[in-house]
Amino acid sequence: MSVDDKYTYPGSGGVLVNHYNIRDAEQLDKAVNAIASVRWAAMSREPVPERFDVAQLQAIHRRLFDEIYPFAGQLRDVDAQAVSTGIPYSRPEFIPDQARSIDDGLRRDNYLRALPHDQFVDRLAYHWGELTALHPMRDGNTRSQSAFVTQLAAAAGYRIDWGRVDVDAFRTVRLHAVASSARPLADYLRDRVGSFAERDRAGQHSAISGLSFEQTPEGQQMRALIETQRRALGQDPASILRPPSENRSTRRPRPPESRKSERGVGR
Repeated sequence: MSVDDKYTYPGSGGVLVNHYNIRDAEQLDKAVNAIASVRWAAMSREPVPERFDVAQLQAIHRRLFDEIYPFAGQLRDVDAQAVSTGIPYSRPEFIPDQARSIDDGLRRDNYLRALPHDQFVDRLAYHWGELTALHPMRDGNTRSQSAFVTQLAAAAGYRIDWGRVDVDAFRTVRLHAVASSARPLADYLRDRVGSFAERDRAGQHSAISGLSFEQTPEGQQMRALIETQRRALGQDPASILRPPSENRSTRRPRPPESRKSERGVGR
């Protein structure tokens, strides 16, 4: 069971305070998955940014989760560790300085542009490991980092084949990058990262190469997933795409009373 902290309902065993006032962990996961999936699909149709830094990661997190989490886009101020492994992430008091170090590293690497494939993968794995160690938000770090590096790769002319990424294996190599070395992460990504030119020659276009996201295999899979999650959630499909202020106007709960932060466990 997760530990309660300032971000959770008191006595809930780790259920995060949310705009839907959902108190059941399983139902909250369904809601988060449904909303974040729709938001990611929408982001996939948009131009990629020019700069990549932790502020951009926060903006992505806010975009994915502001419909459901009041802390969307905010740096956490409780401790966090990897579930089931005990590997600690950055202490909250060190996050700002470490974020600046990550920003500087990405800028020095010119956001990984104009790199040959193997060098691109090596540097991508290194920076992804640094972001994983930072774990800057209370929840939703994996999704927001995945969207961030997808955009980072696209801006450099590469794409990540998410259909070939096994969740458990991928989590293992990312945590290895935190605890030891980014080499296993680079090795895992090497044949799962390709250039857009290679994808176009194979007849598999992406939104960036001219087709809408819904026309891609990833988009079709995402659409099926979204519909399944909407039915499970029992939510009006259109509500997920409405501005957050409209959706929350009549159901936003009062957060728990402010209290001293306890040691938190990140998800």
